[in-house]
Amino acid sequence: MIEKEAVWRERCRTLAHERAEKEVRAALHLQPEEPIPFNYRWEHVQRVVQVALWLAERTGADREIVEAAAWLHDIRKGEPNHDKIGAVEAGALLQETDFPPEKIAGVVDAIDRHAGLTRAPGAPPLEPLETAVLWDADKLTKLGVSMIAYQLSTREFDGASLAERRQEMQKFLRTVLSKTVESMNTAPARHLAQVRYRAMASFLDEWESEDKL
Repeated sequence: MIEKEAVWRERCRTLAHERAEKEVRAALHLQPEEPIPFNYRWEHVQRVVQVALWLAERTGADREIVEAAAWLHDIRKGEPNHDKIGAVEAGALLQETDFPPEKIAGVVDAIDRHAGLTRAPGAPPLEPLETAVLWDADKLTKLGVSMIAYQLSTREFDGASLAERRQEMQKFLRTVLSKTVESMNTAPARHLAQVRYRAMASFLDEWESEDKL
């Protein structure tokens, strides 16, 4: 017998997809009938869910809180204080579903505190654990070779040469993403962040060596 999917999961996933599509259509000024060339936000949210559940298995975090928070963490992306207002909307949505009422506050807290690429040096891990896991999962999706591919596809690099693009990525890796790795809350996230950071550095180093021929 196939178990019926929980209403809350379907509602969360549907809203996340709708908001991701709305965001990219607004950013690219697309008409309703025009196809979306690439929906980064939707790709990102799905990856955060995947990584968050992976971390939950390894840390003992509550899977339902972590998954709901991961689906909904960016539903107000692009708006001021998207973490704060997104948390409020997420809580209201879950109250209308079959999501365990006693766990809604945990989802709201995780979304409310997920923003930012780094935390203060030496800061203790975020608590509760579910909030820490969402923060880590969100940031882990910013690390890895796939993110180099994405970043190089953005309008940020319009007009830049290949060498200039590589140099900017190397600078971002050293000045920002190195601190992201140090900011991880959980041991599994810290290990994976280090692996992905080294992969990015190796890729960029190889690219630089080609430029020196």
